[in-house]
Amino acid sequence: MRKIAISLLALAMAAGTHVLPAWAAGEHQITMQQADIRAFINDVSIVTGKTFLVDPRVQGNVTISSEKKLSPSEVFEVFKNVMRVHGYTVIRNPSGEYRVTLMQGAAQDAPFVMNSGYNSQFATTVIKLEHADAADAAKLIKPVMHSQGILTANAGGNILVITDFPENLNKARQIVGAMDNNGLVTESISFRNISAVDAEDTLKALGGARPKFRAIAVPGTNSLILEGTPSEVARLRPILNQMDNAGTFTPRGAVSVIPLRFANGEDLIELMQGLLPAYAREGQPAPSVAYESGSNSIVISATGDAQSALEQIIRRLDVRRPQVLVEAMIVEISDTAAQELGVQWAVGGLEGSTIPFIGTNFSRQAPNLLTLAGALAGPELGVTNTSDLETAAVNSLVGLDGIGIGGAGIDNNTLFSVIVNAIETDDDSNILSTPFVTTLDNEPASFIVGQEIPITTGESLGGNNVNPFRTFERKEVGIKLDVHPQISEGDVIRMKIKQEVSSIAGAITSLSNDFITNTRGIETTVLANDGEIIVLGGLIQDDEQINVAKVPVLGDVPVVGNLFRSKGKSRRKTNLMVFLRPTIIRSQADADPLTRRHLDKMRREDMSQSGRTSSKIDEFVYPR
Repeated sequence: MRKIAISLLALAMAAGTHVLPAWAAGEHQITMQQADIRAFINDVSIVTGKTFLVDPRVQGNVTISSEKKLSPSEVFEVFKNVMRVHGYTVIRNPSGEYRVTLMQGAAQDAPFVMNSGYNSQFATTVIKLEHADAADAAKLIKPVMHSQGILTANAGGNILVITDFPENLNKARQIVGAMDNNGLVTESISFRNISAVDAEDTLKALGGARPKFRAIAVPGTNSLILEGTPSEVARLRPILNQMDNAGTFTPRGAVSVIPLRFANGEDLIELMQGLLPAYAREGQPAPSVAYESGSNSIVISATGDAQSALEQIIRRLDVRRPQVLVEAMIVEISDTAAQELGVQWAVGGLEGSTIPFIGTNFSRQAPNLLTLAGALAGPELGVTNTSDLETAAVNSLVGLDGIGIGGAGIDNNTLFSVIVNAIETDDDSNILSTPFVTTLDNEPASFIVGQEIPITTGESLGGNNVNPFRTFERKEVGIKLDVHPQISEGDVIRMKIKQEVSSIAGAITSLSNDFITNTRGIETTVLANDGEIIVLGGLIQDDEQINVAKVPVLGDVPVVGNLFRSKGKSRRKTNLMVFLRPTIIRSQADADPLTRRHLDKMRREDMSQSGRTSSKIDEFVYPR
């Protein structure tokens, strides 16, 4: 048998001499003292036939002493352990080669494995727990992990994500296997004299914040489903039996008081009063019921049997009703473009001139050329008080948009003036509104965020044009959502929806105080499954308008006709869609993730706006 000493090649390479040994298939014995680690990696590559990509930071010397011969696979295992001792790790790439790098920070690049048979050092795996809590399992696994390993567990969940060496991953699986053992028993206990709901409340108070059992009342059969370890169920069963047996020795009085937990007593009392005639017995006092609003309790006055029957009806009706979270999304994308071009001019003779007055004036254009010309020619026409003319001219300039170029003058008793007005506007908008509201099943709810703006309804002057007054009404402008959900069989939700989004578009004119409002509204009834996104309606609109004002005949003359007309062009494209998503909330477990999602969104927005690393919202959620 040939004996091959890897140390010969390592020492030769360390000395700067390259030796290519004739490796033969078989076993190998490793012996080296302070050999260069890169030479050792090269030796292992030749022995195992594997390709290594070595990080430039991998430096140092290694000492290995082997008393027995090793197979190529055993050599590779020794190689991995040597790398680990020196603070390095070996990670297999998807293409098959191995990367030798620093152990620190290598967890992020570790490959995903389903079991521990992966031929690498650092690896990532996911362990799913069936019964135990992931956070509790993480507390037991953390002490056996490597210092560079990473462990992630979602609180209250059942998923563990672990990055570590294969042997530590095996330890984690063994720990999870030991603690993730159900071993629970389920038992149904019926009651004759006490309410199953009362028994459920008693056990929940007895179990504390983290009970080792689950108790679910079934009012229809007046029974309790109990789940827990055999010892826990055996401990609770005598307590429940004793509570039920104690009721047989306590005869019911003439009156009993039943506090309500979920139902509205005012609605329930009407139903109960309708049932009372069915429990009336000849020769016995007529049964009666009353509602005490302060404690939200039903008071029953009847015989013992009638009290028991009526109490069972109340317990079956006094259950937690599901809620519905209705989320709406209104998306509006619009593009508005407008162009205006107009020419106004005027020529007229002053006193003693035979030149007639000629001019153009278009109501779509500002400023008013005639007003400006009047203010300019006032002194020439003998007007002594020109303040009113000047005020009117200044007011006409207020309505000027875009650019206005013009001129005016007086020459040889001839007044001339010209104004060219041009404007181009382009408005893009992308509006996203996401109102949402939570309400009980079959209960209407409303949501509004907006303003109340005054809308003029009339103006009047008193006698002799004095004491002017104006009447107006207030209009709500903003986002409105009215919804009435009803849960049907199979978690199908029937909803009456009224959705409205309104806004102020601006004043009617620059000189007016009255507003133009935009309104988008939908009122409909739809069916949707739990969590389904449904489109309520939408609008796709492309509106183009061209307005031309011109002097007859002259405005149609090519080129020169531009001096005798005003032209405006506008185009508005609107794409509006309204979507809706209802979500049924039956318990706190359903409500928590929905609340957390919206709460985290607001926290991120708050920190982004304020630039802080924490949010003021945390002070409300986690009070000190």
